[in-house]
Amino acid sequence: MEMNVMETRSDWYHRTAQTINSHKITLEKKAVKKYKLDLLLRLAAKVDNFANICGECQNFKQEITRLTASLGGAVQLSKEERKSYSRSLNTITKHLQKEHKLVTEGHYLGIGMMIGAGIGTILGNVLDNTGIGTPLGIAIGLAVGSYLDKKAKKEGRVI
Repeated sequence: MEMNVMETRSDWYHRTAQTINSHKITLEKKAVKKYKLDLLLRLAAKVDNFANICGECQNFKQEITRLTASLGGAVQLSKEERKSYSRSLNTITKHLQKEHKLVTEGHYLGIGMMIGAGIGTILGNVLDNTGIGTPLGIAIGLAVGSYLDKKAKKEGRVI
């Protein structure tokens, strides 16, 4: 299923993005990174895309609205609130990966590297030269993984 890169965004998304972007301006860079505001913005966009066809994504819109509102006092979030915030981001990400076949950035690159290292080790043993086999396998894995990541991005399947 190929997705249109120029999706239309709802009013909810525009309000949410505006709020997240204002938090990115007011919070310190360390807090922006800690609360993964870039990921939250990407999750909001993907959830917005699927909300019309997925009840769970519709519920996630409310969850993202709650998370975004809680960031107003991000500096004052307790340890338990921060854990809950992170769990919510992970839950939404896992849903998008499992139910909508989306991937995170660099997903295939990591897999390609691991498989390439394994194949390279076997190849190195067969050729009696692990010094050449492993790097060769990793290079091939990186090339394939990079290609698949670019393809997923082009298809709009990257969170």
